[in-house]
Amino acid sequence: MAESNEDWSLLEQIPALPPPPGVQSNFHDPETREGLATIVVGVTYGLMLVFLGLRIYARVRITSSLGIDDYLSLAAGASISAFTGLSISLFGNPLGPHQWNVPLSHFNASFMGRTLASIVLFSLSSGFVKTALLSLYLRVFSPNRTARLMIWAGVATIVVFYLIAIALNIRFCIPLSMTTPVPDQDEWAKKLKASNCSQPVYNLNAAVGLFGVISDLYVLIIPVSMVYKLRIPRNKKIGILGIFLTGLLAVASSITSTAFRFHQLKSYDFTWDSIPSYTLRAAELNIGLICNCMPVVFVVLKRIFQPRPCSSGKKAATPPQPRTPSHAYISDLPRGDRSLDMTEDELPKTPGPTAVVGLKTFTRHSQRLPTGRGERSTYTELGSMESNDSENPRDSG
Repeated sequence: MAESNEDWSLLEQIPALPPPPGVQSNFHDPETREGLATIVVGVTYGLMLVFLGLRIYARVRITSSLGIDDYLSLAAGASISAFTGLSISLFGNPLGPHQWNVPLSHFNASFMGRTLASIVLFSLSSGFVKTALLSLYLRVFSPNRTARLMIWAGVATIVVFYLIAIALNIRFCIPLSMTTPVPDQDEWAKKLKASNCSQPVYNLNAAVGLFGVISDLYVLIIPVSMVYKLRIPRNKKIGILGIFLTGLLAVASSITSTAFRFHQLKSYDFTWDSIPSYTLRAAELNIGLICNCMPVVFVVLKRIFQPRPCSSGKKAATPPQPRTPSHAYISDLPRGDRSLDMTEDELPKTPGPTAVVGLKTFTRHSQRLPTGRGERSTYTELGSMESNDSENPRDSG
């Protein structure tokens, strides 16, 4: 036991990497990337929680229509929270400083366990985020056979890939004791080289990042291709596309994160170069879930920021009108409504900005209506469903 304590105290004096010529190791107050990384992760995580909360609020309080996509989003939020916590626990201990400013003792079983857990949680979170978005598309575009095939193919591919990635990472890194550091640096280098939980994991994580970029683009193509075919006024089509194209933010963060993963393959300064990778991975997950929530949250944001008409006098009270459930382009309009027989010119005109809703209803009817009838219903089912929140109570059912 005394020998073990002596070895461990020796590990605390040995740098995890020999410093460059002319540089002295600094274990006390080294330069670190920890601070900026914590800020970026914290800000994106906080925004994710806000959007996830608004999504659940919209589904519970406004539309009373919780679905599998919402439960998957909650699962994604929980796994992202765990990943964020583990990432922050690694910042500064040992990630952040240059590796020659980190004692070898910091590369212990605890560090390896947290690293493996974070790798697994990233794949799990990515799977939840992407399948949640595909489940949302299934609610919207289910009448379209091509969309259904694309969605289910995407779900199957994403689930299988991330399960394989998780299994391989666990297989590579167990047992964790294989990489427990030892005082002799030559022996330590040999152990690292012999361990599967080093270069193979880097290669696999680079492949995971590349798959993330491809799958993000695939998930983005589905709604864009479906909406592009809608026979609706251009400004309304642009509005719908704008909501879904917020997913470009997720694609951009995924590309940036993957670029740093590949950079890590050639890096020898692990603790310094891991910070951008971890930071961008956390941002990628948070931004991905934010974009996932955007089609649902849009209706809440619209209610908050829509300007109210000003009036100097009191107007006569009007009886409350039942409000059509609207949750950002995925609401159902009542079937058999006279609006299905209205032409574009007969649509009611509303002042102020309008929101396009009823995409789900459109896709349902577009599969079974004749061409002429379908074109007329396009305008009504994707027409403005503006609601006055101050006058209309929430739907009871």
